[in-house]
Amino acid sequence: MYDIALVYPPVSIKGRYKKVATGHEVPPQPLIYLGAYLRKNNFKCKLIDANAFALDINETVKAVLEAGARCVGITTPTMLISTAAKLATKLKEKDAGITVIVGGPHITAVPEKTMELYKDIDIGVLGEGEVTIIELLHALKDKTGLESVRGIIYRGSTGLITTESRPYLQDLDMLPLPAWDMLPDILKHYQQSAARIDRLPNMSIITSRGCPFQCIFCARNVFGNVTRSHSADYILNMVKHLIKTYKVKSLSIEDENFVIYKKRLVEFCNRIIEEKIDITWDCASNINAVNEELLVLMKKAGCWQINYGIESGSQRILNFIKKGVTKESIENALTLTKKCGIQTKAYFIIGHPTETLESIQETIDFIKKIDLDIFQMSFMVPLPGAELYGIADKYGEFRNDWDDMNIWTPLFIPRGLTEEDLKRESKRAYREFYFRFKPAMTFLRRALRPTAFKKFFSDGIKILRFLMAKD
Repeated sequence: MYDIALVYPPVSIKGRYKKVATGHEVPPQPLIYLGAYLRKNNFKCKLIDANAFALDINETVKAVLEAGARCVGITTPTMLISTAAKLATKLKEKDAGITVIVGGPHITAVPEKTMELYKDIDIGVLGEGEVTIIELLHALKDKTGLESVRGIIYRGSTGLITTESRPYLQDLDMLPLPAWDMLPDILKHYQQSAARIDRLPNMSIITSRGCPFQCIFCARNVFGNVTRSHSADYILNMVKHLIKTYKVKSLSIEDENFVIYKKRLVEFCNRIIEEKIDITWDCASNINAVNEELLVLMKKAGCWQINYGIESGSQRILNFIKKGVTKESIENALTLTKKCGIQTKAYFIIGHPTETLESIQETIDFIKKIDLDIFQMSFMVPLPGAELYGIADKYGEFRNDWDDMNIWTPLFIPRGLTEEDLKRESKRAYREFYFRFKPAMTFLRRALRPTAFKKFFSDGIKILRFLMAKD
């Protein structure tokens, strides 16, 4: 039987989120890294992705119990923490001797409050989990006590005990390749949305940790501002493994800012070109990180789209959220990207602190002005661990409901606006952008490719229905 079951909990898709969700998932990256590292250290583990396989809580409990593990490790964002707690409770009802360990961004951001609220969580892993979980499992197995395990919070005889924090991993190449094989039917269940796919099959990867920027809405509590990355050699090994094992044709690189590691990026691109590796890929970049020489090389190496986090078309808002960019630099970067033959996608947020109807109009005008192929707009979410989480109440009404903390639910309403204002203006932004000739033709050209037609059609119909609906 298994030493530990690793679980991504069930996701309940509701409200506006249900209307726009396209049902596409990415591999649970923390768990496939953990799984690989556990196996390297001779622990037997079972990975259960309840979200991808549409399991409810009872079905997830059954899967865990069938694995026979005495420890269960659950990773969870904020919106799933109460689901993880319900899962813990039901597991202990069936087997009181199971040890429930929770990790991920939420418990790292608010460990004490989480442990106080959810009594059936035994241990919280704070920050990166690979080394911590190995030490923790040894301590539990040998009954040597948990006080020497760095980077955890647990229930001691006198109450909650938080151990010394664990330093960040500096050499990410010490980790084995992610355990994609622990995810059954990976090419069926883990294909990105149509807007992120060039060719099929597609796979998502992460090549770095940490973010050096200071945006007030980002929670950097797990990986921090300390940026670390896999080497070009490691990434190429990932790529070659995915091509050989799963016949992957395109990659979605999920790093916060893939382009900031310029020396590594140049080596990565040159190696793909020199070794004639048949792969295309998209990635995210900070606006200030690109230049023409780099973009030309990226295009030659198979980069087909860059995803930019722009957030607002108001310079006042950009300054307030500490984005560190100007509208002029945004326009220049997008124009340059398109000039080099790479498609552009941008992420925007509506409902920033100090947002007004005027700043929203400025953003909509900007979205239509700049050279974009695709854009996405989400609501501002003050997540635990982000600077905004502690100051949101000063700038508007903040419904601090962990269960609803997803980008499709307006939990923060800036002073002077209403929830209906944000919903209406968000939908208007989509309509005014996509119901134009150029974006419509771009979408149609991409949809008509034989490899993407089915996915574009199913995603497009769902989004079109959302945009046409009155509510």
